[in-house]
Amino acid sequence: MLESLLPFAYLIILLVTIGCMVLCDWRWKLAFFLDARRATVLSIVMVAAFLLWDAFGIMTGSFFRGGSEYMTGVILAPEMPIEEPIFLFFLTYLTINLTSGARMILDFRERRNA
Repeated sequence: MLESLLPFAYLIILLVTIGCMVLCDWRWKLAFFLDARRATVLSIVMVAAFLLWDAFGIMTGSFFRGGSEYMTGVILAPEMPIEEPIFLFFLTYLTINLTSGARMILDFRERRNA
């Protein structure tokens, strides 16, 4: 049973961690639960920019997929696994959550010290 999930391990981990970030976002209103439109636009723009960066890296031979038994093997483009755009969204969402959380903490400290 567990061996049949092995090719999906990385994808499952990405989806679980995104789910955890959704819970943090919901609890503290960090990104999509604060301003869904702005978070959506920012996410689309950043994932697209990262995908262009990846495409350039692939074209120059700097980036390559490599082999892993923990990935699905589904390829969107040469050297571009299905997990890549999901990881790039994860990276973007994490950054939005961290910067929003840091801003909230700094605002709280400033109000407390005033």
